[in-house]
Amino acid sequence: MSMTDSAIIYARASAECRASIGEQVECLQGVADSQGWSVIRTFTDRPRPAKRGREQRPAEAALLNAIHAGKVSRVLLFGLDRIGRTSGELIGFLETCRVAGVEIYIHDRGIDTASCNALSLFDISALLADHLRQRRRDPILRGQAAARDANIRFGRPPMATAKVERAQREIAAGRGVRQAARLAGISAASASRIKAAMPIRSRQPDLT
Repeated sequence: MSMTDSAIIYARASAECRASIGEQVECLQGVADSQGWSVIRTFTDRPRPAKRGREQRPAEAALLNAIHAGKVSRVLLFGLDRIGRTSGELIGFLETCRVAGVEIYIHDRGIDTASCNALSLFDISALLADHLRQRRRDPILRGQAAARDANIRFGRPPMATAKVERAQREIAAGRGVRQAARLAGISAASASRIKAAMPIRSRQPDLT
């Protein structure tokens, strides 16, 4: 097999990517088949426990080793956000491919660096901005998924019923929002929301 058509598929699962590893690989293999690219290896990373705050990605490291070793002419990615934990790592990957003469195909953007639609300066800017947004969202989405698995509720915790009822009584007795809040042990903003939710006939004029 010549180096002119040797390709590697890299796929990585994460919370923010709509496609599973299997779907990414199947899609990229279909592209390779249609373009006549011979896929010699497929590297995949799944979420692994972080070590010193860094998610473990052994397949990404293996991909970089293959590029450095000159064993590939093209890398196929479902999206550029599949590579690199930081924008600096992403730029390093792009530079590694450039120096090694390795072309990159990015499926979700329809970009092939070997064709006439190769990356321009503006393409790079947009891709890096998108990559940074995804990197910020990823830990948030992972945390939300972990919280849901642990049955942790999101949002403002419910106020104790006794405090709500006390505030309602104080407001109905004609006390102002601030005074009712102080007596019920809640914030003035909470007391104001409680008052707004009460039937008009049960309220007395706010004396504050």
